[in-house]
This record gives sequence, structure tokens and C-alpha cells, in this order.
Amino acid sequence: MATKLFIADWAAAGLDFLFPPRCANCDADLGCVETRSVLLCDACIDALGPHEWVGCSRCGAAVTPGSAAAATCPGCRGRSLQFDTVLPLSAYRDQVRSAVLKMKRPSGDPLAYAVGRLFHLRRKDMLMQLCPHWIAPIPMHWIRRAMRKTNSAELLARQIARGLGTPLATGLLRRVRNTRPQPGLSPVERFKNVRGAFEACEDYDLGKARILLVDDVLTTGATASEAASVLKRAGATQVAVAVVARAEGDDPL
Repeated sequence: MATKLFIADWAAAGLDFLFPPRCANCDADLGCVETRSVLLCDACIDALGPHEWVGCSRCGAAVTPGSAAAATCPGCRGRSLQFDTVLPLSAYRDQVRSAVLKMKRPSGDPLAYAVGRLFHLRRKDMLMQLCPHWIAPIPMHWIRRAMRKTNSAELLARQIARGLGTPLATGLLRRVRNTRPQPGLSPVERFKNVRGAFEACEDYDLGKARILLVDDVLTTGATASEAASVLKRAGATQVAVAVVARAEGDDPL
């Protein structure tokens, strides 16, 4: 056994020498073991995933320190949102915005995997408190999936599920209508645009289930709310949403 471990360590060291691991976001060299495990450099880890997020417990919107205990914020108060809580990794600005846009392309798949690992690292305690039975990505319509050739939400969900040891349910939701892109639509138009866009798969028994939905960005919450509504009609009792970035309501994404 000791000989096998020695050979494995020697082989890994040789590969690192020939192909030094690099940051999935900025391509910088990765020096320490911690950054290699996430495949992000220290600078990108700090930029993409703050240790804490001070936000509304309902919609995830950033709030001033001391207000985080409120059940709602002015942005979601009085709005019919079907999910129960939102866990953002960061705000949709600067390097986070660039990373999210990069993850929407096939070349950004390694970054999506890395950010998924970072999400688990930064929000592990909060995720474990949710005790989800399944983790599911927000699905793309097959036409858009064929055009984009990737779905960052699915890659993010895969890493979060792996970190928590929770089953990944990529087929839990189906997108049955190819909706218009949300950017450029008003908040009211966004909610109308996604109405009836999802169906729950009958292969899953969702009675009293707790579901964690995963997506890259949440702005008005229209897409996540519609997905949560479908899951709750199918029997789920709790639907939480994990997103890389929480945008403001007037953000163009």
C-alpha cells in the first residue's frame, strides 16, 4: 500500500511539473493545495466567493448589515415568490459578472465546476441546514441547450450535490416551452414570460420533499419562482434556491 501511495504521489508531482494547474478563471498558476482543490487562485476565490453574504432571507437581495434577520426586504415584500429562501454566493458585478458570462459558453465549463466547488466551500453550513432531498438545476429548453452546448446551472448543481453527498436530479424539472430571453424584459414581463415553462417529472415522488434549485443568476426571481411553483404543486414542501450571483432588479441579465 505504501509503495502504491508513493507511486501515485510521484505521478501527480510529475504531472504538476509538466502541466502546472492553473486558475479556471484567470489562468494564473495555482501554488498551494487549497487553491488547487478548488481550481481557483486566491485572488479569484476572494473576488468570486465572499465568506459571508448579508442579504434578505427570502429573496437573497443584499441588505445593510443588521437587517439580515428580516424575513423579507422592500424588494420582495408583497411580491408572490414561490421559493422559500435564496442562498447567493456573491453579487452580480465586476469579476463575478464576467465569470457568469464565461460559464455560459462551453469553454467556461471548467470555471463552472470550480465555482460549484467554491459555492459548497463557502456556503456549506447554510446548505446543510436546508437538508435537501434532491438538488436540481434550472433546466434549459432543448433548443437553447443545443445552441449553447452547455448549461452552467447543471454543472454548478453537480458540484454542490457532490460536496453535500445529496442526490442530483437533473431530470426533476423539464423546460417545456422555449421562452424569450429574460434580459431586456421588465419585471412584470419576466414573470409572464416563464409562466407555464416547466413541468415536474412524474418519476420522482415529491411528497413532502425539500428541493434545492441551482442557477447562475437571480434577478427578479421570476424563473426560480415559476420552477418552485411547479415543484410545490407536485408535492414539495420546501424549495430553496442557490445562485452564484444575486443581481439587482434592474440589472440587464
